[in-house]
Amino acid sequence: MKKIGFLALVLLLVACTPSKKEFVNLQLENMRLRDSLQLVVSELEHYKSDPTKLCANLDQLYKDENINALDSIKQILIKFHPECDELKKVESLCNKIITKQEKRLEAEKAKRMSAVSKLKKKYDDVSNVTWYYNPYFTHYNNTNLTSLYIGQQDSNIWLRLKMSYEGEDWIFFDNAYLSYDGNTREIYFDKYRNKESDNSGGSVWEWIDVPVDDELYFFLKEFSNGKSLKMRLSGKYTETRNLSQKEIMGIKDVLLAYDVLRMGE
Repeated sequence: MKKIGFLALVLLLVACTPSKKEFVNLQLENMRLRDSLQLVVSELEHYKSDPTKLCANLDQLYKDENINALDSIKQILIKFHPECDELKKVESLCNKIITKQEKRLEAEKAKRMSAVSKLKKKYDDVSNVTWYYNPYFTHYNNTNLTSLYIGQQDSNIWLRLKMSYEGEDWIFFDNAYLSYDGNTREIYFDKYRNKESDNSGGSVWEWIDVPVDDELYFFLKEFSNGKSLKMRLSGKYTETRNLSQKEIMGIKDVLLAYDVLRMGE
C-alpha cells in the first residue's frame, strides 16, 4: 500500500508540472506583462511631468528664490520635454536667481570690506603692528567713552576694549560693567596691568584697556544691537552713563571689521 501511495504522489506531481512549451509560454507572458507595466509607468511619469502642471507655480518659486525646486523641474523637462517653451522659461528664471544672488553676495562683500577701509589705521613699524580704530572719534584717556579697537600683526588679529572716565573727582573704580536692555556683564581687568589713572588742571581720569576674549566678543555682538546701552564704573564711587550714538556705531563697525579681517574677506 505504501508503494502504491508513493507512486500516486509521483504521478500527481508529474501531472502538475508544466511542459516545456507551457513553460516557454509562461515566460513570454511574463515578459509581455513586464513591458506593459513599464509602458504604464512611463506614461504615468510622462503625465506627471506635463510642462503646464510642472510650471504652474514658477512665479512663486522665483519670488522665493527656490532654485533647488526650479532646477528639479528643469531636469524633468530636459528628460521628457526638451523642446518645450516652459524649459526655456525655467532656465531663464534659474539664471536670474543666480545673478541676483551673486550680485547680493558681491554687495555684502563690498559692504564688509568697507568696514575695514573706513577705520582709522595706524602702523607701528617698531612692533610691526597695525592698529585699527573707529572713525567717529579718538578715544583719549581723559574722556568719558567706551570703544573697541583692533590689533594685527601678520596673521594674528586681536580685539581690545577701552573704557574711560573723566571728571572733577576720583571714583577709584574696581569694577566695570556693560549693560544692554537689562543684560549686564562685568568686564574683568587686572588693576595693576589694565588700569591707569592721571590728572591735570583740576580734572582726573581713570581708564582700563583690556583684551577681548571669545565670551566677551559674543556679548559685545549682542550688546551692540541692544536698544539701551550703558557702561558703569564702580568703586568708592560709581559712574553710570548711556553710550552715545557715535560710540555704538564705532563698536558695530569695529566688530564687523574684526570679523572681516579674521575671515580674510
